[in-house]
Amino acid sequence: MVLKLIRSLAAVAILAVATPSGADEGSGFPQIVGTWHGTYLVAFAKSNPNHGKGLLKTEMELEVTKLDGNLITATNRWRRIGDTEWIVEEAMGTFSLDDPTRFVLAEAGISGEDVSAGIFNGVYLDDVIMVTYAGPGTGVAFAAQLVKKDPSK
Repeated sequence: MVLKLIRSLAAVAILAVATPSGADEGSGFPQIVGTWHGTYLVAFAKSNPNHGKGLLKTEMELEVTKLDGNLITATNRWRRIGDTEWIVEEAMGTFSLDDPTRFVLAEAGISGEDVSAGIFNGVYLDDVIMVTYAGPGTGVAFAAQLVKKDPSK
């Protein structure tokens, strides 16, 4: 019985100090590859041509396509509720080295007339991504809570 206890403790100790073999296998950062979806209200500064439209309800899909250690590659797609065309923006980012649940993404627009460059500050908690966005050149800001889309749907 004592021998079984010692073996169990040794196994737990080995598992506790074992290191992952690669970035895709838990490099200490959340494995967030996939498509994340949510809706939000967006606000515009007075100097933005969209300011007169007031708050606009928008939907977003953040597709995280690749993780390489702390580095994040993503595509952001968004559209106003009721629109059919997606605005597409590419993003690169990094997880924080002192808090692996936090990350930042810098994006640049590649399609659509409302594209902009901006910064996402994000956090991954309990299978949810929460982002705050600021587009300093266009005076746009929003916050969104994103949940992972089921790939079978």
